[in-house]
Amino acid sequence: MPPPADIVKVAIEWPGAFPKLMEIDQKKPLSSVIKEVCEGWSLGNHENFALQHADVTKFYITEKNRNEIKNGAILLLTSSPAQTAQQLHERIQSSSMDAKLEALKDLASSSRDITFAQEFINLDGISLLTQMVESGTE
Repeated sequence: MPPPADIVKVAIEWPGAFPKLMEIDQKKPLSSVIKEVCEGWSLGNHENFALQHADVTKFYITEKNRNEIKNGAILLLTSSPAQTAQQLHERIQSSSMDAKLEALKDLASSSRDITFAQEFINLDGISLLTQMVESGTE
């Protein structure tokens, strides 16, 4: 008998740990799935985590796009878009030119994902970038 259509079998990776094979119930809220994954690795504060596709896109999984997850997909447990945006926002303001440059490279890569981009915009990130350009800040 085939598995129900709303169950997706995936592998979830976390740095420094063995990947977990999981069945994701697409009817469950994504926050519940993430909480379950975090508990499996004894990670607290599940609201600070998110799932991303492990492919080259590294796009975040959201309630809107989760139906695109296919059986056999490899996902990454990672910092939430809000956490990542906050960290990049802080790094961009670093006094170290090298740190700032690395942060801007990471921003260029991450901003392809609308979920991350919206979080960065919510932190007034566009104004920060505009101010840097206008002031000639290195």
